[in-house]
Amino acid sequence: MRRVEAGERALRESEERYALAMEGANEGHWDWDLVTDRLFMSPKMKVLAGLSSDTAIPTRSAWRAHVVIHPDDVPRFEAAVTDHLEGRTPQYECEYRVRQPDGAWHWLLARGRCLRDATGKPYRFVGSTIDVSAQKQAELDKERLEAQLRQSQKMEAMGTLAGGIAHDFNNILGAIVGYGELAQQRSAPNTPLRRYLDNVMHAAGRAKALVERILGFSRSGLAERVPVNVQSIVEETLELLRASMPAGIRLESRLEAGNAAVTGDPTHLHQVAMNLSTNALQAMERGGGVLGVTLERLEVREPGSHSRGTLSPGPHVRLIVSDTGTGIRPAVLERMFDPFFTTKGVGSGTGLGLSLVHGIVTDLGGAIDVTTKPGEGTRFEVWLPVAGEAAKPTVVADRELPRGSHQRVMIVDDEPALVELCEEILADVGYEPVGFRSSTQALQRFRADPA
Repeated sequence: MRRVEAGERALRESEERYALAMEGANEGHWDWDLVTDRLFMSPKMKVLAGLSSDTAIPTRSAWRAHVVIHPDDVPRFEAAVTDHLEGRTPQYECEYRVRQPDGAWHWLLARGRCLRDATGKPYRFVGSTIDVSAQKQAELDKERLEAQLRQSQKMEAMGTLAGGIAHDFNNILGAIVGYGELAQQRSAPNTPLRRYLDNVMHAAGRAKALVERILGFSRSGLAERVPVNVQSIVEETLELLRASMPAGIRLESRLEAGNAAVTGDPTHLHQVAMNLSTNALQAMERGGGVLGVTLERLEVREPGSHSRGTLSPGPHVRLIVSDTGTGIRPAVLERMFDPFFTTKGVGSGTGLGLSLVHGIVTDLGGAIDVTTKPGEGTRFEVWLPVAGEAAKPTVVADRELPRGSHQRVMIVDDEPALVELCEEILADVGYEPVGFRSSTQALQRFRADPA
């Protein structure tokens, strides 16, 4: 009798040690009798599966009836069990998602093996399960950061290339625009020559706008940064949009950022708001809809990753531009921030709008979120860090440029056409320009004759 009691006590102690070990490992374990379908599940295993620890689960069939496995994971889950029971895998291992009481999906990693009789037929299946949701999220975060790094490197390389080409082209274009303006001033109005020159200047204006976009994308054209009242920029953008908004599209705006300021270039912030709004209007040009524009001031409590970029804690402004248009296809969503990528027809777009937005927002330390559903619309969220406050700018009336009185002005540029153009313009307003194509020559001449 004493031996029996001692054996039972030893068994209980062994079971308690095993239960404590499993609890310490934060694992759930299960034991499935394949002959009777009876199933033992530890309390931890029930909790991992989204059940209460005291839920009665007598059989494996009852477990499958109670537990909700993600539909995308069911085929893989069932195949892993079948493959092991039929001897195609030496042990069972499977990752799958189960729904928790709060509706969230948790990733579980299950490992186990079956016991077989002398004929090789399985009669018992035992194993353990752990929650790997944190590891899965870490993997997703790592993949997203790696994708952002690759995108950043690609954008930087393309920006360097495009910026170099645009800089040289800008010098050539400067001469075309400058001499074109001089020719316009000296041509009689309402003549064929004036009409030709006007058309030339119109085309040159389009070329200039394209070059400015390329330089903005490559970040080589960034101006000096100043505190900018973001709300005034968005208000100005909406005023321009209202004047040309297609029929059938309604604008709904809510601007509540007050005097929140972002340190940047007003022109670039205007480009962000205008490009996003223009894209939204074009997504609704056939069927009409609602253009939503919201600007608000928010406090970011914790660091976080977004579709494009990451944010640090602190005050931010969030610009939301939404439409009820066609939405964005997944294939386009992956590439829409790539420079020169466009879904528009030839002559209808440059493919620089969103890449320019991405470059400006990234350079300002912000982030972009994009959510879209094909056929329902798209929502862009732009987050920018707040740098204090700034009052709305006052309108300054244009003043006539002062004329010179034969003061000597030195001009230095390695582009001969630009040197000659500047000489023409300055001479025309009363100065005596002296042009040089070499900085060394200009310095020698200045030292020899400072006056």
